[in-house]
Amino acid sequence: MPLASRVMQYLNRQGVPYQQIHHDRAGNIDAALKAAEVLPDCVAVAEILVDAKGVVMAITEFGTQMNLDALNSAIRRNLQRLTGRQADRLFRDCEPGSHPPIANAYGVHAVCDERLFAKEQIYIQSGCHNTLLRLDRESFQRVMSSAIKLKQGCCEAQAMNPLSSDTPESPDVGEANAERVAERLKRLYKLPPMPTVATRILQATSDPDATAGELAAIIEQDPSLAAQIMRQARSALYGYRGKLESVKDAVMRVLGFERVSQLALSISASKAFDLPNEGPLGIVCFWRHALHVSLLAQRLAFHVPDDRINPSLAYLTGLLHNFGILLLGHLFRPEYTMLNKLAEADPMAELAVLEKQVLGMGGAKELVGLGHGMLGSILLEHWRLPKEVSMTAAGHQVKDYHGPYEDYVLLIQLSNCLLKELELGDDQVPDDPVYYAKRLDIQPEIVFEVFEQLKQSSDSLNQLASKMG
Repeated sequence: MPLASRVMQYLNRQGVPYQQIHHDRAGNIDAALKAAEVLPDCVAVAEILVDAKGVVMAITEFGTQMNLDALNSAIRRNLQRLTGRQADRLFRDCEPGSHPPIANAYGVHAVCDERLFAKEQIYIQSGCHNTLLRLDRESFQRVMSSAIKLKQGCCEAQAMNPLSSDTPESPDVGEANAERVAERLKRLYKLPPMPTVATRILQATSDPDATAGELAAIIEQDPSLAAQIMRQARSALYGYRGKLESVKDAVMRVLGFERVSQLALSISASKAFDLPNEGPLGIVCFWRHALHVSLLAQRLAFHVPDDRINPSLAYLTGLLHNFGILLLGHLFRPEYTMLNKLAEADPMAELAVLEKQVLGMGGAKELVGLGHGMLGSILLEHWRLPKEVSMTAAGHQVKDYHGPYEDYVLLIQLSNCLLKELELGDDQVPDDPVYYAKRLDIQPEIVFEVFEQLKQSSDSLNQLASKMG
């Protein structure tokens, strides 16, 4: 097909004349211009930009790109470039990398370099790597009739986008740096307090004399939390077939004091944030991931020698290690919304890479490079949760981690690595469970056996997560 179907349909319906320029197949626009013997100064190309308000197509001369600072100032947006792979998802009728700069054909808004309107003729990509389209001045102006015209100052010579790197720098997650960044964050933003019920649960877990009845009484102050705990206890995950009439029954007969306290603490603490259920960073997916990681980490912890890891703390760490995503949504809602959209548009992209794109915008500029791991660590430290939990949150995105509470970080990374098979893991973690197993001194065959057992519980965990939004 020499022409994208949506482009052909739009041009024909609008009665816009055009010519198809066929050439030898070329893998990119540079090669296409050479093959078709077209001069680059009469070529228009599309950049795809996005923010929380939606997608914008920026149409510029070949060899230039939009100056995002100038553009955002001019139209009062917080636009950021999509990667080529992300942009391909908008052009589903096109070959990868061939993006026709005809915004109306794809139902998006457009901005256009005004210098293009003076050209006698314009060449554009067609959606196919062996054809260009040629439009005369009148045809191009008709196609761009709804675009916002931008003066030359909004465009600049093309340069490497510093945010497009696929290898984000790892943040310094040492305790001294975490404290320094935390103080800076607290000066700039108001961290949410831990909800009252969560605070009381935390106090109960610190009291060696606290009873199951006292814990149940705290939980029952929040009916929705109590319902979540009862739902957990009655799930097929634990195989209890007896009658459960109260949270106290759930604690004493099925789940146990530690599991209930940690699960209730995590659920209650998450209520400090009002975030959407939908999307890969929404609440349902958050809990789906957290429930899998926590249970897998706890089961693996029993096999780490010399009691180096407390299985109960491993469970809590698994539940809370991604709380930075919730804080991101609380402090920087537009950036969170955009990040959620990007993650949905490109499920294969590393979250840390997307964060590096998004966190350079708007209110989050001061926190470029931190990522959700460090943000979560700051919040968990602010809430006075155990160091094992806060430092694991900070370190779980760091490749080849060596530092404080290393075993806990490695355990969460191992769990995320394994869970990639279920499309739940962190893409930034290398696909090498044997590497993590060796660093934790666990036999690899034991790791895979534990994971196979976890997979049998996955449906039950997913059902529980679906009710936690």
